[in-house]
Amino acid sequence: MEFPLGASLGRVLGLSAMVAWVPAIASAGTLTVGPGKTYQKVSDAVAAAQVGDTIEVDAGEYVDDISSIKVSDLTIRGVGGRPHLKATVPPPNKKGIFVVEQGVGPVTLENLEFSGAKISEGDGNNGAGVRAQGTDLRVKGCYFHDNQNGILAGDGLMTVEGSEFAYNGQAGYEHNIYVGTAPKFVFRGNYSHHAKSGHALKSRALENHIEYNRLMEEADGTGSALIDLPQGGLSYVIGNLIQKGPMAENKNRVILYKGEGQTNPELRLYVSHNTFVNDGSPNVVFVDAPVVDEMVVVNNLFVGMGTAIQAGGTPTLTDQGNLLLPDMAGLVDRAGYDYRLLADAPGIDMGVATDVQTAALSQYVHPVMIEARPVVGAPDVGAYEFGEEPMGTTGGESSGGGEASDGSATGGGETGGATGGELTSAGDEAGGTDALPTSDGGATGGATGGATGGASDTGEASDDGGCSCASGRGGGSGPTGLLGLLGLLLLRRRAAQRRRVATSP
Repeated sequence: MEFPLGASLGRVLGLSAMVAWVPAIASAGTLTVGPGKTYQKVSDAVAAAQVGDTIEVDAGEYVDDISSIKVSDLTIRGVGGRPHLKATVPPPNKKGIFVVEQGVGPVTLENLEFSGAKISEGDGNNGAGVRAQGTDLRVKGCYFHDNQNGILAGDGLMTVEGSEFAYNGQAGYEHNIYVGTAPKFVFRGNYSHHAKSGHALKSRALENHIEYNRLMEEADGTGSALIDLPQGGLSYVIGNLIQKGPMAENKNRVILYKGEGQTNPELRLYVSHNTFVNDGSPNVVFVDAPVVDEMVVVNNLFVGMGTAIQAGGTPTLTDQGNLLLPDMAGLVDRAGYDYRLLADAPGIDMGVATDVQTAALSQYVHPVMIEARPVVGAPDVGAYEFGEEPMGTTGGESSGGGEASDGSATGGGETGGATGGELTSAGDEAGGTDALPTSDGGATGGATGGATGGASDTGEASDDGGCSCASGRGGGSGPTGLLGLLGLLLLRRRAAQRRRVATSP
């Protein structure tokens, strides 16, 4: 959602009077759900909604409250906590708790919990928390657990950020999240774990962006591949924590690319700056691509027994800056799944320079947040950079860490003004706070271009519909005068505060 400059900068600076400087922009209606509100059931509000509306749902349990979403440009958001949409009987539609109907989009779901969606074997065994049949679904800060599928999606655009998927699946054909032949799928800053028999993530999309997630089976997960891209596609797997557990039903697959018969038009796979850990079978193949035309695997850390890369055919293969270690004491807490690096970790400053396609701009912060990845010397191998960004690397005061506790992440520094002053995380958005629009999936908060006397509260709108869960890129100079000065003063104060707090996740 875009804001007039005065309103959004006023919110960032905490100066409500600024809102009066710019005329308010008319907004669509807001429907409220909960005890004492206009609607008692989510499904009733969904049925009454018009194009452009927002539905705000109070925290609480909404049992067998099944909705069919038929209007576009609709936002459904949990407020005052996370409302739980809980299925205790098979959904009558034989699809899911929420069904986004064909031709509908965009639809945005924020800060909602879905559980219990199951249908019979005769009806397909594929009940979903959300069944997405529309043109564009955006999911932020949601929790899907104990369904046959967390999300089961068709061929529309899909963006999922800052969300958790756990214990979904049943017989190997259901998964934490399953995406059909979408034109583009973005999965960023999420935690997907303990899939039952199926995959942590499966996508047939033409283009996949799987970035800065925690994808794991942990000690007792019984899943299959962590990432399955059965039809290939133009796919980027960057900055993830990926762990194969000892109880997995499919013990040998971590990433499987183009493992089924149908083929997407492009067969290009980019895998960079991930940390892979195998706690299971020694026969694991970490990155397995039976069919691929171009495969770039750079700066990945592979820990545990197994084969790092396996590619079929005669692809153009780039294999640089990767480390395969049978065991490693350089992780903060391998048994606790904390894969940040210790000072003596192999791979520090051992990565190779990357291009824009394989650069890791952010890093995962548990749970379901990300922060800007610092730049400290040569790139480190794996999903984390050791240390903080040194003072002056952006021409002024900078911090490579993040204020994870309140859902903000620090990005740039002060160069007359400042870039990346406050990066709203998926965690912030999950609480119902509208994100600042971003460019390149990133965010720019605060001000840019103080040297020119300007302040810009946002970057350009994201071309992938993403939230501000990525590193701070984009933005530009804004109007001159008092707004720029106030933005500069605020960011200097915040930079000083950030230097006084720990920057580790």
